[in-house]
Amino acid sequence: MLVIKRNGDIVDFNKQKIIDAINAAFIEVDGKLYEDDTAYDIAYDIEDCFKYQDGNSCSVEEIQDLVEEYLMRSERPDVARAYIRYRYKKEVARNY
Repeated sequence: MLVIKRNGDIVDFNKQKIIDAINAAFIEVDGKLYEDDTAYDIAYDIEDCFKYQDGNSCSVEEIQDLVEEYLMRSERPDVARAYIRYRYKKEVARNY
């Protein structure tokens, strides 16, 4: 699977980047990482979402949107809010 980055570059899908981002949100909320099952489960589910679609590629934004949706549906919507805040801060920084 391929990922289209914001600058237009096309790179291989890296599930570990999703796991790291979700775990960072957990650490932001909890102060440390107590479990990483949620991050792994979401990353694998997202990979499956795109694996079978036409073209076999997706954008970074599509992946991040799915991460938000999965976190909001999880038992930890507080972590979803931390992830969304981080994503917003990065967007603001990119635009300046």
